[in-house]
Amino acid sequence: MRNTLAPIIAAALAAIAASLPEPAQARVLWPDVPYEIGVRRIGSVGEVPYRCSDGPAYNYYHGAFYDVPPALYRGYAYRPHYRYTAYRAIPRQYFCTEW
Repeated sequence: MRNTLAPIIAAALAAIAASLPEPAQARVLWPDVPYEIGVRRIGSVGEVPYRCSDGPAYNYYHGAFYDVPPALYRGYAYRPHYRYTAYRAIPRQYFCTEW
C-alpha cells in the first residue's frame, strides 16, 4: 500500500507545480529612516529577525543622526535601548524602504 501511494503523491505534486504561475519577484526591503527626516541609514539592525511595519511611524526626531534605524512599537519609533518594548519584541518591526 505504501509503495502505491508514493507515485500518486509525486504525480499530484508535479501537476500542482506545473499549474502554478512563475514565482513573483521579491522586493528587497531594508529597515530605514523615513525620507522626510532627511537622515539615511548608516548601520545595520543586527542578527535579530525583523519585519516591516504597514503603517506610518511617529516621533522621529527631525534632523537627528540615526546610526541604526529605530524599531517601532505600536507606530512609535524608539532608539535602541534594552528596556524599550520595541527592542524586546521578536521579530522587531521597522519602517522599511526598497533598495
